[in-house]
Amino acid sequence: MTGVARFVCSDPDAGDFEFADVEAVLDALEAALVQPATPLFDAVRQSWQPVGLHPEIRLAWEDRLRYRPPSATGLTLPELPSVTALVRSLPDDGDEGQRRREAFARMRAPAPVEVRSFPEESGAPRFAALGVVWALVLLAVAGWVVFMFAARLTEFAAAAVGFRSAR
Repeated sequence: MTGVARFVCSDPDAGDFEFADVEAVLDALEAALVQPATPLFDAVRQSWQPVGLHPEIRLAWEDRLRYRPPSATGLTLPELPSVTALVRSLPDDGDEGQRRREAFARMRAPAPVEVRSFPEESGAPRFAALGVVWALVLLAVAGWVVFMFAARLTEFAAAAVGFRSAR
């Protein structure tokens, strides 16, 4: 879905259509690209519903019918089916209530506890202890080198100062 599309209609025969606003959906209804029972996703409301059940589209369609004069042939835009007729035309999903109850029961059930154990022959603890000992030995050697460098530097500085004062 692109960034400017507010509505997406999913038609199994024609594919997905994206519409920027309500007027574009009305134009598609008028051109018979979509039917009142076609599923529509509204990005603002974050919901799916048939085109003919969307309240904004129904109001805009009624406004369009009211201000559109009949053509010379006497043809006008068709009326949208009633909400009751649209709801009755939708496929019945009898398992919806059961699925919702099962989903609620899964949400309320305690989470399964996963117990993980290391194999008996794992060398992970031994390897970690060896790494800690190795790090301590390196720190001790580095500390000894720094200490010896500072001691020699102090002796050198003392000798240099003593050499100057002897002159």
